[in-house]
Amino acid sequence: MPKKEEILLFLNAKKIIDKEFQGPSFPIHMTLAGEFDLDLTSMKVFEENLFNNFTPFEVHFKGYGMKNYFFQAFYVAVELNKELQTIRSQICDFLNIKDGEFMPHLSLYYGKQKEEKKQALLSQLPKIQGSFMAETFYLVSFDPKNIEWKILNSIKIGEH
Repeated sequence: MPKKEEILLFLNAKKIIDKEFQGPSFPIHMTLAGEFDLDLTSMKVFEENLFNNFTPFEVHFKGYGMKNYFFQAFYVAVELNKELQTIRSQICDFLNIKDGEFMPHLSLYYGKQKEEKKQALLSQLPKIQGSFMAETFYLVSFDPKNIEWKILNSIKIGEH
């Protein structure tokens, strides 16, 4: 997740979208890996791996994207550069999960809306392009049925 002071544009865009579509409330974030199951011991080892093997990295974003998929309905497009792909692959290796298709993005809205309605809203959103430094990983438990998040831990990277 970007720092609060770096996400005013994201928050403004999310506010406009939420006002129009009344989607579920959630923090702006980028998911690097999902659907894994760790016991407490494995989670501690994973956290140590994150802390010891990663340094802050730059995330580049430009424009908006949307799909006809509930969890990617409206988002800020993120560039999948070599560094981000490498980080994703290493995390998948640590978790022993498949490093399949990866479309990095910063979610703004979850839900189902007609493409025309989403396209019409684009003109009201602030122009968005830039980058931020990702300095913290969050381990999150997510309940997709109720669309609820619980942050289990945050790992500040690069503080060795």
